[in-house]
Amino acid sequence: MSLNQISKVYATALLELAQEANSLESTEEELSSLVDVFFSDESIRHYFLSPLVDPSEKERTAEKSVQGKASEIVANFITLVVRKNRFLFLQDILEDYRSGVDRLKNRSSLRIVSKESLGKETIDRITKSISSKFGREVRVTEQTDPTLIGGFKIFIDDFLIDASIRAKLAGIEEALLQKKIPVGAFE
Repeated sequence: MSLNQISKVYATALLELAQEANSLESTEEELSSLVDVFFSDESIRHYFLSPLVDPSEKERTAEKSVQGKASEIVANFITLVVRKNRFLFLQDILEDYRSGVDRLKNRSSLRIVSKESLGKETIDRITKSISSKFGREVRVTEQTDPTLIGGFKIFIDDFLIDASIRAKLAGIEEALLQKKIPVGAFE
């Protein structure tokens, strides 16, 4: 089984359980906060990924750490993931789970990447425009990329809208190369 399929299998199983329990959104929130805790602290991450720690000890630790802090579905799921030695895939499982929830809710995932934060008003305008264009609700995440010269990139489902300065410059370069302006034409 490929690495990509592993996260999809686990995410699908959790999605089915959460759908039966009518807790899609709350399961996502709980899983997201636990994944943040597990992966934000380097010592916790290393503990669960270490081949030197006994697997049954990892399972007991995971069970104790989520007990009372998460629903039964999420607590059992985390314990299962640790038991099956799939801890490394938790972040990918969360992303696949989110995609599944979005599909079920007829919602699209919108990621806006810009050099600097665009501000709430601009994000709201972009969100409204994309939402009406695609005819569905969108879940927005904003990300900054200091390597961008300016402008922004929008990723929605399988689409990319590249409104970055770099893309515009590349377009101008391509147009100029297509025209094949003779050397010395600007002298």
